[in-house]
This record gives sequence, C-alpha cells and structure tokens, in this order.
Amino acid sequence: MSAGDETGAPGASGDDTMQSAQPATRAQLRALAHPLRLEIIDEVRRRGTARAADVAEGLSLPANSVSYHLRILARGGVLEEAPEAARDRRDRVWRLTQKTFGFGSDTESLDDADGADPEYMDASGATSLAAVDWMRTAWAREVARSTSRPTTPGEGLGSMYAGTLRLSREQATALNRTVQSEITRYSELNRDEQGGDTPGDPDSEGEALTYRVLWAAVGEQHAGPDDAPQGRRG
Repeated sequence: MSAGDETGAPGASGDDTMQSAQPATRAQLRALAHPLRLEIIDEVRRRGTARAADVAEGLSLPANSVSYHLRILARGGVLEEAPEAARDRRDRVWRLTQKTFGFGSDTESLDDADGADPEYMDASGATSLAAVDWMRTAWAREVARSTSRPTTPGEGLGSMYAGTLRLSREQATALNRTVQSEITRYSELNRDEQGGDTPGDPDSEGEALTYRVLWAAVGEQHAGPDDAPQGRRG
C-alpha cells in the first residue's frame, strides 16, 4: 500500500505491479492490517507530521483510541517520532518512516527472507483485506450520502466499475502496469515530495478532494468440462 494511494491500501500497495512502492516488512504489514490504521497513516501523510490530537480531530475519533493505534504503528515501524517538530521533550509528533508500503505476491521486489516466508504472505493478505474494508466503508458513506440528498458540486463524485475481463496472464499484467502507472502519476498531483497536501492545490484549477483508490484484479480458475456439476454436463 502506498501511504494513501498505492495500496492494496492507503499507504499500502497490494499487487505485483506496484513498482513505485517501497517494500513493507512483515512487522509493518502486521501493524497496517486494520482499516482504521490505514486511515490514520493517510491522515499523518496528508499533514506531513501529526500529533495524536491532530489525527483525532481530523478523523473525529477519541484521542485515546488514536494514541493506541499510533503506538502499534510505531512498534511495527510504520511511524517514527519527529522530534524536530515537537514543542518540547514531552511532545510526541509522528511521521511516516517511508512514503509507501508495498506488498503482494511479487517477492522479487521484497527482501528474500520476507518474500519466501509464509508468515509474510499471511500478513500481506491480512493487510489486503483491511484495504478492502477501508474502501468498503468509504463507499458505504458515498452511497448513503448520494441517496439521502442530491450531490452538490465538489462533493462525492465517487465511481465504481465491477465486471469481468477475459485476459491472458500477459494481458492482465499489462493492464495492471497501465493502471498502476496512471494511479502513480495522478497521486503526485497537488502533493509535495513527501506526499503531503500542497496548500492551494497548484495542479488543480479548483479545490482538490481526497479520493480513495483501490485497484484489484483477481484471476478465477474455472472448472473444466469434466469437473462440471452432474446436472450441467452435456
């Protein structure tokens, strides 16, 4: 997941085409495998540095709950303290340890020890499912908002395509790379080099909104004629 944009999650990327994402460690993935933590790291990324109170205010969450999740993310190596932004020694300010957290089945892009470890792949799968839940929550809010009252300009604009494609592995790989390339290109708009929001949205003619993006393509193995249910043969 990239921090917010290239994820099999926000802050995470989940397939083998996420070439721009920095690989995540197993400890990082374990810390990221929670939809609320994906929201938290995106809030920290957006701000550049943030205190627990900042994140709690931005996400409308209790400060003690945010502090708990921040500690888990820090222990997992997703966050680190930013002492240069602190007011004093007691002031805890956080930042991401890296811009993106890539993961998936492409073990060539990962550390050999982690990539060959079944526990790493389990952690990767758990983070992928957290990213799906993270998107599902946002889409449920979008549907509720659009059905309760007409969408006004600058609000909503969510879109979804669901269907199937008939592709070879090579074609699927090419499609994944094309989609990821475009997501990466657009993810750099209206943001600084560290991924934080740029004041004034310089790459946009109007006000920029934050969009959650999740790209997933799953290959299905269909049964052959000999494996068809008895009632469907012939």
